[in-house]
Amino acid sequence: MNDLPTLNKLGEELDLLKQLSERGEIKKASVKAQSIFENYAAMRDMFLRQEDELFAANEALDESEDKIEQLEKKLKEALTSYDYDFGLFRRFCRALDYVNKLKDLSDLPDMLKRITEELGVHRISIVLDRKLCEGLPDSGIPLFFLKGCARFIDATLRKADNRIFIGPISRMMRPDIFFGDPAMTSGSGGSCFAFGLMDKYRPDEMIGLLSIYDPSVSRFNTDMGTDFLENFCSSIASTIIDVINHKKAILLREDVNRITHHDLKTPLNAVINLPHLLLADEDNLEKREMIKGIQDSGYRMLGLINRSYDLYKMESGNYMIDPENVDLIKILQRVEFDLMDLIESKKSALEIIVNKEKWNGKDGFYFKGEELLLFSMLANLIKNGFEATPDGKNVTVSLSEEKDFLISIHNYGTVPASIQKTFFEKYSTDGKIGGTGLGTYSARLIAKVHGGEINMTSSDAEGTRVTLKILSKSLLHFA
Repeated sequence: MNDLPTLNKLGEELDLLKQLSERGEIKKASVKAQSIFENYAAMRDMFLRQEDELFAANEALDESEDKIEQLEKKLKEALTSYDYDFGLFRRFCRALDYVNKLKDLSDLPDMLKRITEELGVHRISIVLDRKLCEGLPDSGIPLFFLKGCARFIDATLRKADNRIFIGPISRMMRPDIFFGDPAMTSGSGGSCFAFGLMDKYRPDEMIGLLSIYDPSVSRFNTDMGTDFLENFCSSIASTIIDVINHKKAILLREDVNRITHHDLKTPLNAVINLPHLLLADEDNLEKREMIKGIQDSGYRMLGLINRSYDLYKMESGNYMIDPENVDLIKILQRVEFDLMDLIESKKSALEIIVNKEKWNGKDGFYFKGEELLLFSMLANLIKNGFEATPDGKNVTVSLSEEKDFLISIHNYGTVPASIQKTFFEKYSTDGKIGGTGLGTYSARLIAKVHGGEINMTSSDAEGTRVTLKILSKSLLHFA
């Protein structure tokens, strides 16, 4: 193909053929004409092949463009589906945030309302097994008798690990059970998704039903994917069972506390009342002081028993303070009397400072609060101070009422570094014999219900100082 003459060369060959013909050189002209014809035929065949190749290339290009168009269409569909799924996933994540914030069954209706708005559905209902909620306060959640309704539930839900129903509500048996609403019937129209809520600790036991309703009969259909919905419903079931178990544990704890308080108070009656009889017939002053000490201890123990339940209410934020004018000096004297053995063993003393001056031994120092709570707090903190202070070093309690009300307790010991950051947290202790880590924790709770805050500083150079600060406006609140 590369040996074929160019167009210019072919022109020259034709001119030569013409000259040969004109000169009468027939034989040479015949040979030249044959050569020109063969070159023409070869060139014609080449052009035809190139034309066929060009047509084939055009067809291939058209097919490629069709394939590219189809691929672009599928890619757009995939991106649209991805955007929808991702958007749906984000909505479920936001809805799940509402679920994770559920702390009490009474908040369930509001949670369902928010989820309904987030997911853009018409209605979401949860119905719980009546037996599961026995003993709990009425939360306004619809309840059903599971055993009595089991045949209707089984007839509607698929008998599989994921017990669900999806489709027209007309195919659902007893929609009123699933929605906890007598107005919901098979003739209500529309479509729904129903899910059996299972107990995560006992996977074979159903605790309730979650149902989603939409007026459109095509909204929920058997062709739609339900993975997000099923996982979401399982998360709701898990949260509900935890909320119910937590509430039952709280109620059980309250019952145990009430029973314990009653059982402890009965023998205390003798400790409190018998000293009255003994004092009537006792003239020995030393013995009378001992009997009064027993009686005072009984009263204080009774107060502590009553206060233990109050501390629980403080934890849960349900304690209502009943303040009165309390002389803190008298409380400090009672604490000193109770700790006398410890104070003498440490060769120490309790110093009282009032408004930056040493207490004169006469005047009182009044604060508006609850006496037993304040006694419990100060007794714990001062005892800790004497236990921590080195032998021969005093513990100082400073009272001040300038701009704000301050109680400061100082000792020369040092709080272990391991618990300095957690000093007021529950069960925070470091090797103290008999220590529970509840004394400073209860002190923080008592300070809080009095409208104050408590903090601690500790160093080898300065010792340890615990300070209770109550703003003036908090005192006015109690006035």
